[in-house]
Amino acid sequence: MAHENPYEAPHVTDVMAEPPQATAELASLGDRFLGAFIDGLINGAFAMIVAFGLIGTGYLSTLAEYGKLGFPATLVLTIVGFAFYIAINWKFLSTTGQSIGKKVAKTRIVTMDGRVPPMVDLVGKRYAFFTFVSVIPVVGAVISIANILFIFGRERRCLHDLVAGTRVVKALPGTF
Repeated sequence: MAHENPYEAPHVTDVMAEPPQATAELASLGDRFLGAFIDGLINGAFAMIVAFGLIGTGYLSTLAEYGKLGFPATLVLTIVGFAFYIAINWKFLSTTGQSIGKKVAKTRIVTMDGRVPPMVDLVGKRYAFFTFVSVIPVVGAVISIANILFIFGRERRCLHDLVAGTRVVKALPGTF
């Protein structure tokens, strides 16, 4: 029969990196827009570097051709862009539930009980699913617009929040 030793050091699973924010205030639409805008600027700068790299290698002759790439090339560039986004935000997302944009906007992603979501939910459900659905011609555009419009609901949760079981709240002081 095993019993707990009251003098034993706590196990890693017993210690939380961040306190739960179950009752935290929802992030405002403006704060969510700011976070997404900052992340978009970072991703856009990366896309421009890739585009100029493709021009420099002769794959494209002008920047205008970048928008005319076929589905296979678009899918490859989406994978590269997605990998870049996750790579630069991994540490922040895994420890505080924040991307760079969310850090600037002082917001964070939490589960419905206020904890930092598991990375499998953040990467797989919240980001990857909607990133790759958006590449599907016509259907992807409709789903992407619906995803964004859900933010105007009472709970201020986009479709990607509903799929991942997350919400975006104002960050506690000291989590920036």
